[in-house]
Amino acid sequence: MEGNAKVNIGIIGMGNMGKLYYEQLSHMEHCRVVSIWSQKEEKVSKLAAEYGVQGFTDYIEMLDAGNLDAVIVATPHYQHTTVTIEALRRNIHVLVEKPVAAHVNDAQRMIAVYEEQKKLTPDLVFAAIYQQRTTPQWQYIQQVVQDGKLGKLMRFAWFNTNWFRPQAYFNVGNWRGTWKGEGGGVLLNQCAHNLDMMWWLFGLPQAITATASFGKYHDIEVEDEVHAILEYPGGLMGSFIASTSECPGTDRLEIVGEYGKLVYEHKKVTLYQNTESALDYIQHAKQAFGTVKHDVAEIAWDNCTGPGHERILADFLQAIAEKREPLVPAAEGLNSLMIINGMVLSSIRESKVRLPLDGNEYDQELQKLIQNSTYRKPDSNHDHVTVDVKDSFR
Repeated sequence: MEGNAKVNIGIIGMGNMGKLYYEQLSHMEHCRVVSIWSQKEEKVSKLAAEYGVQGFTDYIEMLDAGNLDAVIVATPHYQHTTVTIEALRRNIHVLVEKPVAAHVNDAQRMIAVYEEQKKLTPDLVFAAIYQQRTTPQWQYIQQVVQDGKLGKLMRFAWFNTNWFRPQAYFNVGNWRGTWKGEGGGVLLNQCAHNLDMMWWLFGLPQAITATASFGKYHDIEVEDEVHAILEYPGGLMGSFIASTSECPGTDRLEIVGEYGKLVYEHKKVTLYQNTESALDYIQHAKQAFGTVKHDVAEIAWDNCTGPGHERILADFLQAIAEKREPLVPAAEGLNSLMIINGMVLSSIRESKVRLPLDGNEYDQELQKLIQNSTYRKPDSNHDHVTVDVKDSFR
């Protein structure tokens, strides 16, 4: 690519997200979608004709066509790894959907290939779609934490139960709700963005203790309800609750520090700012029932979603053109994935799990779940890359 040349993009996976990305990219000046992939011949032929692009049912053939600068990977989770690695090995820039992979070892394999290819192609871009980082409320919350307005962080609590999904959601794809097809449930699927934000705000915990219910309210074999306690260096404690079964659900984050508290709920941040450190007051106050005075401020946003996906797509194109790191390097997706795998592993083993996570330990448990599964679903018309799941554990 030179000068004002457009980025030739292929979209691998034409489900709901793949179609959304085509629509958004079609309005961007510095790129053109030249090819798409879907496993279903009828589907890819119809969409290719509608979009005026090349259609493929073999993604290797698509990558080898020689006309791609970049691809967006929007397949089921396990295939993120195999498709991404094949693209990177051909020096094709990659933007991968969340989660970057189904488990830690797969993510580490992708990152290792990327780092090796960068030695040959320093400008190669490998980015991930964690669009929540682009929204105003999360940027504000991250700035409050980063600037130390709350002082030493003591506790956070996050309720993530606003992910209600009826059984029909899981019935539309033969890969949904299964260990072999999806690799996880509410954590890997719905809460991947929330857990990315958790890492972005607080870093990696040193230990996780979790309890998960597998198919408690749905006819699935993966988790649909999770309760977790996270321990961080320095004494910060966190609690995290997730569910796809509560309606109405709750999305509430509470962060407590020595200098106050931040609450985010209903598109509004309420910031309680102490006049002095509560921890200092504990030690020096003379009154037995004394309390620290505080001020309260409310910040609301009319639009808390914003052009998140478009911002990530535009940044990906700019990173390629400017030969720089993207807004969300895909390698950072390893962190939230480690938290996700850690919660599941803790629940399965009924014990505390230490981080950084040993990917091999999680792989062993995941393979057992896949091999011992007796769960069966009818075939669907949704995209599914035919890849032996064992390929994901090499």
